[in-house]
Order: sequence, then structure tokens, then C-alpha cells
Amino acid sequence: MLRSSSSTNGRTSSEPIPESGFRRRTGGRRLRRNPILYGILVVMVIEFLTGMATGFDLSVRLYYSLGILLIGGWLWAKSSSGQMTAEIQRPKGPYTVGDSVSESVLIRNSGGTPKAWVEVEDRTDLPGVQFKQVASLGIMVTFDRLEMSGTVTRRGEYTVGPLVARTSDPFSMFPQEVVFGGQETVLVYPKIIDIPDFASPSIHLVGDNSRRQRARVLSTDVASVREYEAGDALGRIHWLSTARTGELMVKQFDQGSSSDMWVLFDQHVDSVAAIGDDSTDEIGATIAASVIDRYNRGFLPVGYASHGSQSLVAVPERSAHQREQILRHIAASRPVGEVTILDTLSALERDLGQNTSLVVITSASDGSWIEALGGLARRGVRVSAVLIDRGSYGGESNSEALDHLTAVGVSTYPVARGDSISSALLSPLGGDQEGLRQASVRAHAEPVVDASSEDAADLRQAEVGDS
Repeated sequence: MLRSSSSTNGRTSSEPIPESGFRRRTGGRRLRRNPILYGILVVMVIEFLTGMATGFDLSVRLYYSLGILLIGGWLWAKSSSGQMTAEIQRPKGPYTVGDSVSESVLIRNSGGTPKAWVEVEDRTDLPGVQFKQVASLGIMVTFDRLEMSGTVTRRGEYTVGPLVARTSDPFSMFPQEVVFGGQETVLVYPKIIDIPDFASPSIHLVGDNSRRQRARVLSTDVASVREYEAGDALGRIHWLSTARTGELMVKQFDQGSSSDMWVLFDQHVDSVAAIGDDSTDEIGATIAASVIDRYNRGFLPVGYASHGSQSLVAVPERSAHQREQILRHIAASRPVGEVTILDTLSALERDLGQNTSLVVITSASDGSWIEALGGLARRGVRVSAVLIDRGSYGGESNSEALDHLTAVGVSTYPVARGDSISSALLSPLGGDQEGLRQASVRAHAEPVVDASSEDAADLRQAEVGDS
């Protein structure tokens, strides 16, 4: 974004300006903050009193000389600040943690006095970034281009501006500040990393990479046969397989494509721990953003729920707009929420069905929310919990939550400070995902013996009549 500005005598920083202009503020430091000016004034007073009391000619001449020096310095400083203009090309973003942020400033001396030392600073609260350099405008009409850059280290919503140019007279008696422009907002997304497909419905299947599952409900497609279990309807018995095996065999139907994935990022105030800039919330944001990016790019409908300084509940969609909305929330929201995981699960319960995958990212302690996740898993919801080790971030240990999660059958991925997130998401504890992966490997290596090829053809025909 290209902006230009020129200073105007008499305007203060509190006065409104047109949209096409810039604010500026010109003024000197107070006397007590300027030792050089203060010292000259003290000497002038002493020389004046000495000359009046003794009639010493040198004291009077020195007094007048210092007075002329003060007037000349003040006129020089006013001329220096009143003839500067600036053009600023600021970063627009959004950026991601680790990106380099740069801006360009073209500062001009349009006349007046030379300015051998002009300190230029674009104020910002970006962590670890400082836009500050010195320009030299050694002749009366000249310009200098400054390139300033830094690396963003933390996600969030930050401001850049206004631009401040500081100049003075040759003796630094009357330092001046000229302010160009106002503030602009820069959004920094959390770091997005490549992660394995740890929560997709496809990892729960045997011998198939599609997002499909076998179910006991009726559908137009038959996947295989299995042994009869108490409660199965007689109309679902596959008689050819029963005759061949000597045991009652029933048809297993394909329930079709999995519907949704939900990502729940816990930002409750009691769950946070931090060591310096390294916090459970920051690594949780990285995981949440990476999961959203991974599965949104995989064209799986992804929903999101989080309650921090800002609350967002976004129903599952595949759109780029959905991804942008969620990433903006993750970037801006801070971990000061009062809504617990259990409260969020209660609100989402109606949306979590048998075809739904749920990823919970938290560093919370043991509690009733774990039993709630276990209940969802028993209902057929595919629950994956990414549990951040709070003890490794200087907080109270939540190892009991890890034990509880695995005990109720929730696939849990522990992540500690310094761990590789991608590697941590390859090794679940609890649940049935590891067994299913092994079964999937065996299924690819060996032919499936659900039924003979003739039985499979009969199976399709029989299903049409039964359904």
C-alpha cells in the first residue's frame, strides 16, 4: 500500500486530517528532557547576571551569542521538520509465523536546511520486529529510500504505524518529531506444517482408501458378509454364503461416504501454560491450523469450534472461505475463554453422528469431558484427541488425562514441548486406529475371503430383492 505525506506547520497530532493526508505532530522536548538546551539556558542566565553585576563585556557578548545560537537552532529545527515528506509501502498480509515482513520508506527533503541525521521509525507491536533506520539528507533537496524488514515469531493481530521521523538542529537543542499516517492492521496466521492423515475416516477402513465405511444399516450397496450376530434381521441373511460355510452369514452394507469432520480447539483460560513465548496455546494453534489446512485441501467438509477471546462455531464446509474464516479466528483469538470442552461438546452433540470425525486439541486436565469423548466414541463418532503435555510447558501435569483418555478408548496423540508434531501424530495411544492400520496392511497384502466371486455376484442380486 503506497502512502505519501507532507508535514504542515501548526498542525498537531490530535487534529483530524482528510483521508488523503496524514497526521503529523511537530514539537520539541520539554526543557528538562533536553540537557543541551537546559545547559545553554543556565549559562545564559549566569552570563547575563555576571554582565549586569560586573559590566564585564565578554559576559554580555557571550550572552547575546548564545541567544543568537538558540534562535538559529530553533529556526533550523522548524525548517527541518516542515519540509519533509514520506511515502510508505507497508506490509498488507496476512502472514504466517516464520515469514519475513518488509516495508519500504521513501523520505524526501523538499527544501529548507540539510538533514544529516533523520531517525525513521515505523511503530509496530509485531513481536521481534523493529522498523527503524537512520536516513541522511545532506543537501537541501534530496531523498533517501529505506528498506526495513523482520521475521514474525508469533501469531496474532498486530498494528503497524504511524511512521515517525525525528530530526533536530546541528546542536540537538530542539529535537522534532513528524508523524506520517496512522495505524494499519497486520494479521499473522499460525505456522502451518505438513501432518499425516491421522484423523480422516479413511484410516478406519480395511483395504480401501476411499472415505467409506461398512455399516449395519440398509443401503443400495453390499460390501461383504459376516457372521450372524444376535439381533440381525433374518432378511439380511446371505443364504449362499450360509450354505457354503455351514454358519449363518449376513450381508454387510456400505454406508457410503463419511459426512463431516469437526475440529475443537480448547482455549479455556485454565488450560494454558507457557515458558516465555513458547506456550500450549501456540502449539495448539499450529496443530489446529494444520489440521484445518490438511483436510480442507483434501475436500473433506471441516467444521470448527473454539471459545477464547473470540468465539467461533463454523459448520462443516469444503470452501476456501471456510478455511480463511477459521484461520483468521485462530490467529486473533487468545486463550482467555470460559467455555469448557464439555460445554462445547454438549452444544455440538446433535451434529456428531456415526459418520463424523472429531479432533479435540487441548492441554486440559483430567475431567468429565473425557467420559463425554468416550461416550461419543462408543456411539460411532471417530474421536481423536491431541493432548498437549502441559507439564513440559511449566504448568501442572495432565498425565492423568492421558491415562483416562486411553482407558475410555479414545485415540490419543500426546505432544510435548520440543516434539515434532508430524511425528507425534503418527503414534496414537488407545483406541483402535493402530489395529486398523495393521489390518489394512494385511488386507492389501492378502486377498479378502469374505465370499467367493460367485457368491459376490449372487450377493448383489439378492440384495436388490431384499432391499
